[in-house]
Amino acid sequence: MAQFTERVALITGGASGIGAATARLLTQRAATVVIADLPISNGAKIAQKIGGEFMPLDVTSESNWAETVQSILHRHGRLDVLVNAAGIVGDVVNGTLAKTTLDDWHRVLSVNLDGTFLGCREAMAAMQKTGAGSIINLASVGAYYPTTQSVAYGASKGAVTQLTKTVALTGAENGNRIRCNSVHPGKTSTPMLESIFTQYQQRQAAGDADPRPKGRHIPLGDEGRAEDVANLIAFLASDEAGYITGGEFTVDGGWRLLR
Repeated sequence: MAQFTERVALITGGASGIGAATARLLTQRAATVVIADLPISNGAKIAQKIGGEFMPLDVTSESNWAETVQSILHRHGRLDVLVNAAGIVGDVVNGTLAKTTLDDWHRVLSVNLDGTFLGCREAMAAMQKTGAGSIINLASVGAYYPTTQSVAYGASKGAVTQLTKTVALTGAENGNRIRCNSVHPGKTSTPMLESIFTQYQQRQAAGDADPRPKGRHIPLGDEGRAEDVANLIAFLASDEAGYITGGEFTVDGGWRLLR
């Protein structure tokens, strides 16, 4: 089991869901973990319970990103791991091409894509000081499966997948070993999945008798756990994955096999 002694990890969206599960796992493995999320009132308590420290971060803010990474370097002297887990789903019920407004589009892409880009850029500059590091970007199986109901979300995750490959190439320049990989969860029991179900329930209440999307049974069960994704992220962050970069890794219980 890989340990992260003397490693510093920054996890966005770290107060809940996959981000929180990853923060918990890395702290258990001796990493210094910075949990970055929106400035929620109980953020410090959540971080304390997990075992990390909390920093408020709006991932869509260029200046906020620069301040956060510089603060980490000032406090800890280094940044070894970045997990870009912050994300929003947007409208997955009525988010069609016709009904998605430009504001809707910008809102989803600003968090999911712009936030990931800014994180990669700032972390890359920090990691180049030591010549090594690992960046893990949370994409989705939605990057692979086009849907007419969530245009913005699918586009954002497809773009994150491509961005990851560019960052991976950049991280290998000049003899550096800064790796970047994307993780693509399927149906995972998180607050985001609950928000999707809530949207479908609201559609049902509005008169749609059977609003939830139909699909085949997932071979390993209908929903995974946030910890299942966190385990893969921890591996990709570790030296055990030292020759892996630019890769795409699904954690979907075999869902993709049936699509």
